[in-house]
Amino acid sequence: MNDVQLTLLTLGLFIIVIMLIHNWIQLRKHNKNKKSPKSAKEIEITDENDPLFNQATPIFETKRTFHDLESEGNTSEYLIRENLPDSIFREIEAVASITTKTIQEGTKNLFIEEFSKILNTSIYVRNGNEIWMTGKALDEIIKFNQILIVLLLTSRKNNRTEEEINNFKSLVEKVKDGSDGSLLWLANQDILEECNELKKFKNEVDQSLFLKVIPKSDSSFQSGALMDFFENPEIILDQNGFHELKNSTSETNNICQLLSLSGKKLDIESDTFLQGILFKMDVPNTKNITYSFNEMIKLINICKKKLNGILVDANSNELDDDQISKIYLSLKTIEDKMIKRKIMPGSDSAKKIFS
Repeated sequence: MNDVQLTLLTLGLFIIVIMLIHNWIQLRKHNKNKKSPKSAKEIEITDENDPLFNQATPIFETKRTFHDLESEGNTSEYLIRENLPDSIFREIEAVASITTKTIQEGTKNLFIEEFSKILNTSIYVRNGNEIWMTGKALDEIIKFNQILIVLLLTSRKNNRTEEEINNFKSLVEKVKDGSDGSLLWLANQDILEECNELKKFKNEVDQSLFLKVIPKSDSSFQSGALMDFFENPEIILDQNGFHELKNSTSETNNICQLLSLSGKKLDIESDTFLQGILFKMDVPNTKNITYSFNEMIKLINICKKKLNGILVDANSNELDDDQISKIYLSLKTIEDKMIKRKIMPGSDSAKKIFS
């Protein structure tokens, strides 16, 4: 045996000895843990304590199926929500559904002209699972076996009278009988009661906020400073030429209008003579009311600084920070009421009532 072979043999024996020592140490640790009181009783995995399937603390959320909804009694709600046109809002409208026994053709039994005399009434029809048709699409060649008749319960322009409600319900029955259909109310069958409730809600939240910035000492704002202020990128012109504060949280709803003290649109030029700026917020039609109010106050503070102005209320009384906080709390109350009623500020359903 030469020196190289001897060296390799010695190295191999050394490695074997090290592995034997390591295994012996691990075996002692295992035996020690086995005798420990903490592990004396083995925990059995059951359906109740399995961390993967314990419903009290689930790791994975299982997608709810149609049958899950059915077992919870929500099937009807699910089907209604999935099949109604997007333009119908059951929180603010009465919705009557009529299913006919046979396919109907034309508008004869829809009594469209009579319904048109009742403000904010809509009729939708479809055949099977086809798309809903309404308005000008209702002509003499349409075929359908489903009808929806919708009544907006209240609006800024109209509070329903008992006579108007009875007339609407009579026409619904007339359509049902004329088309030999079955009637099911999908929302607000007690129209008079719901109208009164919604009217009360509307009166509580239908507010407009008016704040003014007027010159602190001069009779009007300096034209140079005025033009500089209106170059603020947050102030934009709407399609009708009104200056508005852009809402960063909404693509379709701005925060407030900037008007003359007489409520007219502004024409900002180098020779503009302006005695004040009126900031007007249509509260229920403003998304994220309290956030929007804070953004409005930020712009007002910039306006005060650049134009050397003061903030006053509609009666020209100067407002301090404490009074601004009180306005904020009032707006917060309105916002909470709308959310509780499921009519979100600035939403399409809000716009239907407060248009």
